[in-house]
Amino acid sequence: MSSKHAGLTGHVRRLCSLGSDPHIIIPQVVETFRTLVGADWGMFFYADAKYALSEMFSENETIYSIMPLYMSEVHNTDKQADAMGVDFSTAMRRGRGYENSARNDIVLLKSTMYNELYRPMHIRHSLEMTAFDGKRGWGSVTLKRMPNSRPFSERDLADIRPLSRHIAHALTSPKARHPDHIDAGRSSVIVVDDTGKIILQNNEGMRILALASGEPASLNTHARLPDWLMPLVANLNGIWRDRSAAPSRQERFNAAGRFTFKAYPFDRAEPLTDHMSIAIYAEHFAPLALEIETRGFRLGLSERQRQLCTQLVLGRSHGDIAQSLGIRESTVIDHVRKIYGKLDVHSLAQLQRCFRDAGSTTIN
Repeated sequence: MSSKHAGLTGHVRRLCSLGSDPHIIIPQVVETFRTLVGADWGMFFYADAKYALSEMFSENETIYSIMPLYMSEVHNTDKQADAMGVDFSTAMRRGRGYENSARNDIVLLKSTMYNELYRPMHIRHSLEMTAFDGKRGWGSVTLKRMPNSRPFSERDLADIRPLSRHIAHALTSPKARHPDHIDAGRSSVIVVDDTGKIILQNNEGMRILALASGEPASLNTHARLPDWLMPLVANLNGIWRDRSAAPSRQERFNAAGRFTFKAYPFDRAEPLTDHMSIAIYAEHFAPLALEIETRGFRLGLSERQRQLCTQLVLGRSHGDIAQSLGIRESTVIDHVRKIYGKLDVHSLAQLQRCFRDAGSTTIN
């Protein structure tokens, strides 16, 4: 295995061991797999305990508009089994899917699946790896190449197959509530009425709401705010009546990170409906350990340096780090020197800001 492949697979292993919500881990895993085998884009299909598709993630968002037709016409039917050699539920039961579309290429090109999914999405070749825990599959990574690209090779499959158990672990292991989070999060706005009915939404806002609720987003239509967020709306009564009050605010923690929601009057009540519009400003602050692993990998830190960097940013001493990692304190100091050099920082405070103040994203 090349050093590049070793680095990429080490990154996947560390991502899958963080104990975070899989919905914030899987996008990083898909991106890494795509880089590993040279795919144009990738997806992930989640399976529930009954071997059914429960959620999906795609780097190409166009597929979300095509999926309803695909789900009703092709998914988990004989059409899918004919085209790929196996349907979704069977793949999850046996822990192995079609793996390489090149094996069924002639049949695939003539199939309903190709005409209703591959052709509209400009897909020509697919590589699939099922997240297998030794007993059953819990989802699958699917990597795509566009027309005029070469097929995936059996070597490509061999490169990603050893990581199957790590992804299954990320999907099935107990999830921890992380005590430390980044300081600059992703944010968006959702507009609702005073009954909690969603009036205006966008992908980022609904993603934040789904992560905070611990629910899937892509395969469900969310028409209302969840019950746990309704007190936020109810607290706006004073503002609605023109009494001076701070924005209604609610905070939530889970394995996906920290979430804050603030409610503001967006429009006065309409005379005929007596309902007002409320803007919900939602923010998501990811677990600090995930940010260090992801950003540290992109900045060129080695697997050991990312592991050590996590403890440094959390404020642990060189001696404590050496003891926890089973290395000498002088080795820790050497690693710290290299980390500072790679990141162009000169103090612990600068190192902490490098990760805690990661760039925020606002999508309205």
